[in-house]
Amino acid sequence: MAMTACSSPTPPSISAQDAADIDAEYDVIIALPNTALADPQPGSASFVGHAGAEISGDADGSVVGDMVMNVNFAGNTIDGTIDNLNVVDFDGIPEQLLGGSLTISGAETDGALTATASGNLTAVGEESVRGTSYVTLNMVGDVRIDTSNGDTVVGTVSGSGNGDFDLTIYDGGFFG
Repeated sequence: MAMTACSSPTPPSISAQDAADIDAEYDVIIALPNTALADPQPGSASFVGHAGAEISGDADGSVVGDMVMNVNFAGNTIDGTIDNLNVVDFDGIPEQLLGGSLTISGAETDGALTATASGNLTAVGEESVRGTSYVTLNMVGDVRIDTSNGDTVVGTVSGSGNGDFDLTIYDGGFFG
């Protein structure tokens, strides 16, 4: 009888404190005022922050990652990436770093943001989360005012992942 060794999950790239800090920062940014202008900024801007959500299915808890969202206000387009995604358990302890990234694509209209983020995420380990899942996120948000008009983006995230492991992604958010 041949025996195969199971791989250990990829160690997380964030700590429990990092996960808590990201959640607290989202709570502050979501309370910022909306930008009420046809063109929140001239030209384009890159917003660097995070995206995360609750997950259920083959994994339960949450997922959090790094986000770069580029908004072209003149062309009304959005692109970017979400990567460095970590699975976090219900106690706020990061369990596993997922491989891959999600590509953001969407539109901006008068400060309102609508986009999708999609791509393959991979996981290794003995748990139910291993292999590849094609993930699609729906992102809806706004340009906000932090220190100057239109210097922040924030919104909600929901979606799903299907493949070797399946996920329902809900009650999430993004900011940058």
